[in-house]
Amino acid sequence: MFGPTTMASGARSGRRSPPLNRWIALFLLSMLGPPLLMSLSWILPGAIAVIQTGSCPPAPPDIPAYPCSLGQYLVRMTVGAWALMGHLLTWMAWFAVNFVLWGVGLFGVALYRNWRSH
Repeated sequence: MFGPTTMASGARSGRRSPPLNRWIALFLLSMLGPPLLMSLSWILPGAIAVIQTGSCPPAPPDIPAYPCSLGQYLVRMTVGAWALMGHLLTWMAWFAVNFVLWGVGLFGVALYRNWRSH
């Protein structure tokens, strides 16, 4: 029941788990990191201006600068109608590109392993 092949296969599967966890972590980081940094790069300069001046910067097409708090600015720039659509569009586009890149990469690894095995 517990022969050498069973124990060896159990040991092998135990060693494969940490690299798989690292690949999953890398995939999640590549999925969430870049779009999060893009969204923060859009919000941060205005947030600094709000902290310094106490007024929200003007917004297109016709909203002039007006007094507001940092919380109001962050709500406007994260879940406001136009901002939310911009964030969603960016995140969905990045997810699609990232899936393609990971698919091409994994296909390339599979081709390389197949080539090396022959």
